[in-house]
Amino acid sequence: MNYTHNYAPNSIQYDTNKKLKNKGFLIIDSIFKENKWDLIHNEMNHISYSKFGYETTCFDIKIFTNKIVVSIPIKHSIYQYVTSFKNCYDASEYLEQRFRDYIL
Repeated sequence: MNYTHNYAPNSIQYDTNKKLKNKGFLIIDSIFKENKWDLIHNEMNHISYSKFGYETTCFDIKIFTNKIVVSIPIKHSIYQYVTSFKNCYDASEYLEQRFRDYIL
């Protein structure tokens, strides 16, 4: 299924059939998709998930050579919390826990 939000800044493109390019985050990808969150950035160095109708809320992963920067929404807030990790495993574990906390 593909759909576009024309009213959103930069018209976010959603493609629920996308295959994740960065295989280091496959487990977290399946967790987001199981909970109906969409992959909106799918690059080797940038992964982002949002939910239809909540375009200002996103979980963002940026991969650099020496660190992985993770940005997560703060529940009931317009702000994001940003932190960094040295490897995909630690970043994925953190994202999984924060995502589960967020959707409860």
